[in-house]
Amino acid sequence: MSERIAKWIISILCICLGLPLHTAVSAEENLDGGWDVVVIGGGLMGSSTAWQLAIEGQGVLLLEMQGETYTQGSSFGDARISRSLGPPDDIWGYMHNRTVAEMKELIAFLNEHGDKVSMDDVYVTSPVNYVDHISRLEDRSWLSEQPDPVKVATTPDEARTVFGINLAEDAYIVREYKDYSGTINPGATIRALHRGTVLAGGRVAYRQRVTSLIRDNAGFELEITDVDSGLVRQLTVPRVVSAAGPYTGSLLKDVALEFDQLITPRRVFLAFFEVAPDFWNGLLPTEQQGLKDLFPAINSTLQLRASDQFSMIERYTERGTPIIKIGGHFRRTDIEDLGAVWQQSLSDEEIEWSYEMLLHHLALLDVGFTRDHLLVNDGYSCVYSLTESEVPYVTNALLPDGSPDPDLVVVGGMSGVGAKGSLGYGVIAADLLSGRTEQDPVYLAAREAFGFERMKRDTNSLGN
Repeated sequence: MSERIAKWIISILCICLGLPLHTAVSAEENLDGGWDVVVIGGGLMGSSTAWQLAIEGQGVLLLEMQGETYTQGSSFGDARISRSLGPPDDIWGYMHNRTVAEMKELIAFLNEHGDKVSMDDVYVTSPVNYVDHISRLEDRSWLSEQPDPVKVATTPDEARTVFGINLAEDAYIVREYKDYSGTINPGATIRALHRGTVLAGGRVAYRQRVTSLIRDNAGFELEITDVDSGLVRQLTVPRVVSAAGPYTGSLLKDVALEFDQLITPRRVFLAFFEVAPDFWNGLLPTEQQGLKDLFPAINSTLQLRASDQFSMIERYTERGTPIIKIGGHFRRTDIEDLGAVWQQSLSDEEIEWSYEMLLHHLALLDVGFTRDHLLVNDGYSCVYSLTESEVPYVTNALLPDGSPDPDLVVVGGMSGVGAKGSLGYGVIAADLLSGRTEQDPVYLAAREAFGFERMKRDTNSLGN
C-alpha cells in the first residue's frame, strides 16, 4: 500500500507542477518509452493487469487493437453477472470479492485525481437468482455455511411465500443478496482501468495490433501494426503480459506455442429482447419489481447443458422498458474466421432457443408472459476462449527447459467466467510478473488453480 500512496503523491505533484504523465496515444504517436512491460490486450484482463502494474510504479504500455469504444469481445455490452455465492473458501467467490475490493481502490484513486465516479457506475446491485433442478440440491449442502445473505425456496409453496413466484415441483431457487452482486458493466470497468493506468503513469494505445512477438537477447521484440494507417513499428521490451483472449494462440506461436492447443476459441451468442412497452406499462409496480428481481439469473432446471441459460437486464430504453440479454454458456459452435465471427448474425434456431429459454425463466412470474411480449432487439456473436477444464490460466509461460518464464505472463482461457473476477486476475498476473505473493490461503488456492504447474501438466498431456 505504501508504494501505491507514493505513486498517488507523485502523480498529484506532476499534475500540480504541470509535468507530463504518460497519456493515451493516438495512432501516429511514437510508442517508444523505455517500458518495463507491455500488456497486449486492453480488455478486462489486460486492463486489470496494466492498472496493477502501473500503480506499483512499473512503466506500462497497454496495447489494444480496437478503439476506445469496443465493438467486439466476450464481455460485450453493459452487463455481465457479478456474483460470489459458493462454498467456504470458494476461489470463484474470492475472485468476485477481490475484484470488488480492488474496484473500490481504483475508484478512490480516480476520485483522488479529480474524477467523479462511484461503484454504482460499474455495478448494479440486485438479487442473483440460481434456479436448478431439485436433484442437485443435495450438492448444495454448503448453502447454510457460506457467508453471503441468501434465501432459498425448495417447494412451490415456499417460492410463493418467500418470493411471490411460480416454482415447478422439480425445481428450487436460491437468491443471493449482497452489495455489488448483480451485474458488472464491462465497458465502464475498462474505461476506469484505462483512466487509472494513465493517471498512474502508464500509457494506453488504441488501434495497435501486435502482429509478431519473438524473444531476443533484450527480452521480446514486438512488431506492432497500426490498424488504421498500416504503419509497422518495432518495439523491444524486457517483459510481456499476453491477455489477448481468443487471439492468444496465434500471438504466442513463436514464444509459447503450447497455448495454441491449450486455449480453444469457440463462438457463443447473445440475444437481446425488449419487453413490449404496452405490456410493461400495463404491469403493476409490484409486478415490474418482480421482473427486475428475477434477474440476473442462471437457470439450469432442464438438466441439459445445452439448455443452461444465463440472463440479465442489460439496460433500460429511453421509454423505461427493460432490455433482457440471454445466452447459453454451452451453446458453442466452431469458428471459421476469427476476424469475422463478431459480425455473424444469429440463426433462426438460435433466436428460437433464446425465445424458449427466456419464456421458460419468465414463467416463474405470474403475469402471463407470451412470445408477443418479447421484441427482438439485437443479437451478437462473441467468443469464449476455452481450456479443457474450463478453468482459466494466469501463469508464467513455459521455457524450453520446463521452468517458468519470469518475463512472460499469460492470462487467458476465461471460458466466459472472467468478468466478475477481472481485477482479481489482474492482481495475480501482476504478482507473477513482479515476483510477489500473498499469504491468504484462498488467494494461494486460486493462484495454484490458474497457475504454472497445472498449465505444465496440461501441456505434457497434449501428446497423450
